[in-house]
Amino acid sequence: MKLRIILLALTAIYALTVVAQPTRQDLAQIKVSKKGHFKYWKTDSPALLQLKTFVASVTNKHSKDYVPKEARLAVFDLDGTLLCETAPYYYHWMAMLQRLLDDKSYTPTKEQREFALQAYDYTYNHSAITKEFDEKLQEVQNSGFMGLTQEETENFVTSQLLPRPVDGLSNLTWGTAFYWPMLEVVSYLAANGFQIYLCSGCDRDLARPLINGILPIQRYQIISSEVYYVPENKAEEFDWKEPAIMEHCHFNETKGQRVVRGRFKEKCTAYNKVDFMVRELGQKPILAFGNSSSDFAMFEYVTSGNKRPSKAFCVLCDDTERELGNVEKASKCKTDCIANGWTTVSMRDDWTTIYGPDVVRTAQHR
Repeated sequence: MKLRIILLALTAIYALTVVAQPTRQDLAQIKVSKKGHFKYWKTDSPALLQLKTFVASVTNKHSKDYVPKEARLAVFDLDGTLLCETAPYYYHWMAMLQRLLDDKSYTPTKEQREFALQAYDYTYNHSAITKEFDEKLQEVQNSGFMGLTQEETENFVTSQLLPRPVDGLSNLTWGTAFYWPMLEVVSYLAANGFQIYLCSGCDRDLARPLINGILPIQRYQIISSEVYYVPENKAEEFDWKEPAIMEHCHFNETKGQRVVRGRFKEKCTAYNKVDFMVRELGQKPILAFGNSSSDFAMFEYVTSGNKRPSKAFCVLCDDTERELGNVEKASKCKTDCIANGWTTVSMRDDWTTIYGPDVVRTAQHR
């Protein structure tokens, strides 16, 4: 009897020490009302004050800066702005490693495996990327998903990528690696009548299941890197260098064919973000959120020559205790943003938490 009591006591103590990992459902409950009662931002944050002042101005019908709902567009980058990109690398990069190295249902070619191992070495051992590697990156990164339908690609994400643990931060998976303070920002803007768009270099088919159910962003509001979608019987025939073949796909050739992923088409990054926004939105957003120089063209487009009030916010990964921050890189980014009149957000100084209180840094270095 005594032994049983001791075992029960030890079990109870163990249960108390085990941290329950936040779920995607938990993250979906992180919301901020129209009035702006933020929980995960420091009350004296200059960036938060600027955001709330801006929102109050553009939503007040009596303000000279009032913006009607149909023109309240806000665009967000993904990696490093809403989602972890440091533990150890970009979300879509981790999708490549999962597909080419760890997906038991897929057999990579020799070239794919060699490329993925080189990518793994770069990611975990910080080796240098060769020019040849960089030139092949998009093609090989996409190759593992060629021939899949959108649904099949999204099923891979849901079943294999979202449950994958984040390396370097405890108690976190890629499906839950969102910044809690930024979830609050998106919720707050949506409550104030903003239409929220993602504008990211991530593949659309990878981004959609990640965002779904967490953020108030519809599938059609995700502006991301693209691939060609082709009739299944044309998948191997289609050459990304000669896309005109698509003009010769007739109904009788494609009838009954599944539509699958073909070659890589276009990356939504740097200035390409501007090109994508012009084509897909048809009007300038009034708010932009990013985290690096690859978002500067987006910032410039939103804030320069805008007939409506506009602002840009840049998230700085400068926290080296709760995140794998890089103070030198963050400082350089902050200097550039200030010179251009864009507002910076410090993970270290503006946020009370990043991923919640139960996530701690475990990596010794980035």
